[in-house]
Amino acid sequence: MIERLALFVTAWPRAVVITAIVLGAVGAWLGVARLRIDGDTDSLIAAERPFMQDYRAFQAEFGDLEGVIIAVDPKGSDAAGKRAIDAIAAQLETLQQQSMISRIGARIEPAEQWRLASWSANDGELAAMAAAAPAIAAIARGEESAHPLVARALSQASSQAIPQARAPEYLRVPGGTLFLIEAIPAKDFTALEPFTAAIGAIRAKLDEVRVAHPDVDIGLTGKPVLQADEMSTANNDMMRASVGSLVVITVLFIIVFRGIRRPLLAVAAFAIASAWTYGAATILVGRLTLLSTVFMLVLVGAGLDYGVHVVSRYGEMRRRFARAEAVRAALVSVGPGTITGAIGSASVFFLALATDFGGLRELGIVAGTGLLLCAIAMVTVLPALLALAGDERGVEGHVAIPKVAMPRVAMPRVATPRVAAPEAISPSTALSAIASAPPRVSTMLMACVPIVACLAGLPWAFGFQSNLLELQSSNLASVRWERRLFEDSPGASWYAVSMADSLERVAALEVSAQHATAIARTESVLSLVKLDTPARAALRKQVADAVDAPLVALANPTPASEAARWIIEGAQASLRDALPAAVRDRMVSPGGKFLVQYFPSVDAWEEAPLASFVASVHRIDSMATGVPVTQLNSILDMRNAFTRVSWLSIIAVTLIAWFDFRRMSATLLATATVLAGVAMTLGLMPMMGIELNLANFFAIPMLIGLGIDSAVHIIHRARQDPAQLATTVRAVAFTALTTAIGFGSLVIAEHRGMRSLGLAMGVGSLCCMYVACVVLPLALVRQSSAPTNSGSTPAGNAARNRLP
Repeated sequence: MIERLALFVTAWPRAVVITAIVLGAVGAWLGVARLRIDGDTDSLIAAERPFMQDYRAFQAEFGDLEGVIIAVDPKGSDAAGKRAIDAIAAQLETLQQQSMISRIGARIEPAEQWRLASWSANDGELAAMAAAAPAIAAIARGEESAHPLVARALSQASSQAIPQARAPEYLRVPGGTLFLIEAIPAKDFTALEPFTAAIGAIRAKLDEVRVAHPDVDIGLTGKPVLQADEMSTANNDMMRASVGSLVVITVLFIIVFRGIRRPLLAVAAFAIASAWTYGAATILVGRLTLLSTVFMLVLVGAGLDYGVHVVSRYGEMRRRFARAEAVRAALVSVGPGTITGAIGSASVFFLALATDFGGLRELGIVAGTGLLLCAIAMVTVLPALLALAGDERGVEGHVAIPKVAMPRVAMPRVATPRVAAPEAISPSTALSAIASAPPRVSTMLMACVPIVACLAGLPWAFGFQSNLLELQSSNLASVRWERRLFEDSPGASWYAVSMADSLERVAALEVSAQHATAIARTESVLSLVKLDTPARAALRKQVADAVDAPLVALANPTPASEAARWIIEGAQASLRDALPAAVRDRMVSPGGKFLVQYFPSVDAWEEAPLASFVASVHRIDSMATGVPVTQLNSILDMRNAFTRVSWLSIIAVTLIAWFDFRRMSATLLATATVLAGVAMTLGLMPMMGIELNLANFFAIPMLIGLGIDSAVHIIHRARQDPAQLATTVRAVAFTALTTAIGFGSLVIAEHRGMRSLGLAMGVGSLCCMYVACVVLPLALVRQSSAPTNSGSTPAGNAARNRLP
């Protein structure tokens, strides 16, 4: 089949290139016009997951409650802190008028406190209020001086029903020192950074307040801010790495191959494949998420490698054949290994479909498809471009492609002499044994020493860093303020939630939470009001019925008349409407459901305390949800995905190698090469201070997929033409170097998770290169000790080497 493809490409190169360009233009148009950007991190979680369905139901009932948190450290002066809060609230109100913010929670105003009076008063206070209802109504209407009885009633009731003027209450965590403001920013999920505009505007307003109030510290944090900063940092890191690595690889390509034209043709074919990938992503998935945008770096780091083998083999063949024949010979020689390697690499990504993590599944589809399209482009478009390149150096005329025999020679059976086991083996004895061994054996043993040395780190290789805060840039102000918030109150920005249909259920949930050590406190509507009873409802109705017509604002109201009017309005309102605006949406939904919030007493950024907290909450209410629940389950899903995909990748690449070689010896050798490189990587990572984490965990399956590509190319060449094995080894070394550069460019990333991905992939690529380019050739090229009569033909040369 590959011979037919080679004949077609060299016979119709212009048609191949034009078709590829047209399809690339269509793919690029689809990507620009139809590929949707989804910046909602909740979209990374599969919608069919039960915990996500619970969370979506909560969001549908209560709406968007994910707000930014503005923290003010008064530095010992509450008055200064309150002045700063007032200034911030005034600035935020201007943003609310511009629809940049949907809700602000800064303080509870006196009017709101009075509206809540008939709901929050204890039974005695409520009874006094009901008894004084006629006087309160008269005061509200401005009639306190109209009749002596009213005046006396007012005098009697004022000390209980309207005792004193009230001041604003500023939001603060119980026991904490920081003042807090919560604001719900506008979100645009059609962009990868949906909070950028709103958070940028908030930051600008806070900068103005800082200038006017230098005596306090003002910070901005909360999930939307942390997410926005992470997206911005990661996207910038990814863009710099993708562009920078492509430039560096292209320059290195030009230097290694001592020319400009062929490397640029490979880059052109890669660009066409990238355009195809955007079109395929539009058709297959329809959107790009924060995680699936990584696919471009995958293509730069791995997809371009397929072109290296084609260009390298073409240069080798061009010294012997005319241009068209050189293209055909190169494609026949390198095509099978390229396709097999691409299938192996792509299969690793497609295996993500077997996981429960939706974002990883979409990345698998896009990246796996992209790698296959890159391989197709490199065995069709690139050969066609080489055929049209006009490079006429070499033998003139057209020479038929020689058919190279590919003998299938059995792996040698090496007899192991039986020797008596010594009582002890000293290091000097071991070194003497290696030195006295045949040169090929001692070289092989010495080549394995680095592998064995790296394996010493394996016991420490399987720790897993799941703290997302530790993966972000330590220079971010939002990260520093999140830590300050935790120091002030561990559960200030984290809470799980239960929905309840009645206040009695709310009370029961709060009582149960008091016995859980992982729960610091709860908040609900019962934090502000008393549990309602028929008797309380009747007393409140007396206050509400004190007037028979709607109250109107007085022309010259007094503090007493305003308070009286607000008390009656609150008694007439529903509980939700009577609640202060700053906390209303977090306590009662528009549909009348109540919310109980559970705040952790532990550091919920760490997985073990987070698991303890979520378990405590679920013992109280199995249907409880919230960010802690979704985050814990996402962490578990990702770690399970890592384990599952890693094992499935090993099985997949082994099967692919078997279908390619159809020999168990070659299959096991290829798989062993990959596993040795991955084992070296895992052993080196703890020595270099690199932990597996939520950003780099997929590096191991990727190395398995990419490593099989190198092993397949080298084994194919060793079976085809052992005399030219060194050429393929150099090409494989170069591709491993480009992969290391492609991903290793992330070592300059600010995002610590991305930096760890770059380090893991860079180190892993070099380890896999060492095993494939040093150890594997030593295992392959074994000079037969038996004489042969095969002569000097290629078949005879191959026969003298016992290859898998």
